[in-house]
Order: sequence, then structure tokens, then C-alpha cells
Amino acid sequence: MRQLATLTFASLLLLGAHTAPAGAQEAAQDGATTPSVAQALPDYAAGALQLRPSVGWSVVTGERTHGLGGGLELIRFPNASRWRWGVFAEGFGELDGAARFAGGLSAGYGMFGIQAGVAHRTEGDFAAATSLQLAKTITFGPVGVAMRMGIPLRHYQPSQAPALETRGVELAVVVQVGWSFTLSGARPAHSHSCSPHGHSHAH
Repeated sequence: MRQLATLTFASLLLLGAHTAPAGAQEAAQDGATTPSVAQALPDYAAGALQLRPSVGWSVVTGERTHGLGGGLELIRFPNASRWRWGVFAEGFGELDGAARFAGGLSAGYGMFGIQAGVAHRTEGDFAAATSLQLAKTITFGPVGVAMRMGIPLRHYQPSQAPALETRGVELAVVVQVGWSFTLSGARPAHSHSCSPHGHSHAH
């Protein structure tokens, strides 16, 4: 009986000596993979840069002047929050034969945004004009809606034709469909970047 107990004890010692290095090796492997997993996680704090092309339809309230066109916005998210800022450019062809171009700065938080810039509309039913453009945007996924105001700064009459009627303050509704592409960085899942404003962002 004593010999059997001694043999059993010796077997347990050998089994423990065999399993201890294996456990230490597994722990070392786990410790080695942890930094690589952490390294693979995106750095949201560094922010992101996105480019958003879009197509849109506009209508000037009170005149029923429709336009079709597109826009392009470069959006910068400085950190992991929903705050953003950027620049935009857009162009629309209107049914009266005029073309309208605009560009400027944009800023926003989540699905809400504002824009400020300069617009120029070529001659059509109205005299050509350069305007200050202000807009408020709401964006959800790929769809965006904007209320746009154009405050005329200068009108241009044709040089060799009768004078055209001038347009006063322009109020328009713009509906856009677009998608945001991340150029650098990464955005967390809560951001309205398509973000979106990312963005989806109407102009």
C-alpha cells in the first residue's frame, strides 16, 4: 500500500511538471497577441477626412424655378465626436436656362449643419447675379434636405439687350442624395457619416 501511494504521488508530480510549461507558454502567447489586437483597433480620436459627392434637385419658393445638379463636400471630423467642418462646392442647371454655382464653408453636429458661401447665377429669366448664400441642412444617411437663402450682392445686366428683371432674396428648398467616402482616419458607428453630414449633407 505504501508503495502504491508513493507511486501515485510521483505520478502527480510528473504531471504537474509537464503541464506547468504548457500553461506558461499559452500565457506568453496570449500576452503577445494582446498588443496586436489593440493595435488593430481604429484610432477614432484622430478624427477622419471624408469626401461626399451628391446629386440634387432644387426649387425656388414662390417662383417654381426648378434646378438639377450636384455637389461635392470635403468634410473634416477633428475627433471622435459628431462635430465637423469642411468646404463645399455645387452647381445646378435651372429650367429657365440659367446655371447656378456656389461654394463656401460648412459646419455641423450630427445630422444638422449650416453653410455660408458665395453663389453666382448666370442670365436666364432674371439678370445674372452674385449672392451671399446661407443654408441650414438636415441629413440622415444618404438623404439630405436644405433650406437655402441667397442674398443678392450684385446684378449684371446684358450689355446689348434690354434690361432683365432682377431677383431679390432667393429662398429655395434643395433635396440631395449622396454618399460619404472616408479618405483617411475612421469614424465610430454613432456618427452620421455615410456617414452621415458622415454628412450626408445637402446644400
